Amino acid sequence: MAVTQNNQFTAIDFRYLRDYQALTGSAARSNAFGTTGKLYAIFVNNTAAGADTGYLKLYDTNLAVTLGTTVPDFVFKIQANVREVFTFPEGLTFSSGFGYTISDNPGTTAGSAITAVEELIFTFK
Repeated sequence: MAVTQNNQFTAIDFRYLRDYQALTGSAARSNAFGTTGKLYAIFVNNTAAGADTGYLKLYDTNLAVTLGTTVPDFVFKIQANVREVFTFPEGLTFSSGFGYTISDNPGTTAGSAITAVEELIFTFK
C-alpha cells in the first residue's frame, strides 16, 4: 500500500493524493491532506484481477476514523472492473479535514474487505 502526495501547488493551485493498492477492510486514512479544503475530483481504478464492487467513504474530520462508528459524509459506489472519475465543479467542502476508506458496505458499518482498488487519485484545494 503506497501513497504519494503532491504538496507542490500548480499554476491553478491544486494538490493531489495518489493511493496505490488502496484501502480495504478495517483500515482508514485520516486527515489525508493535513488541512481543510475542497475536493474537486476522484479517479478510481478498480480493474485489478478479481476486483469487487465496493464503496468509497469520505469523512470530513481531522480525527481518526472509527469504522462502524464514524458516519461518512459522502459515499460513492465503485463498480468492479472499471475506471471511474467523479468530478465536483464547485468542490465538496471538507471544513475539518479529509479522511477516506473502502468497504463492501455502503452504510456506517465497517463491512468486509474487498479486493483492493488498484488506484485512487484525489484532487484537492
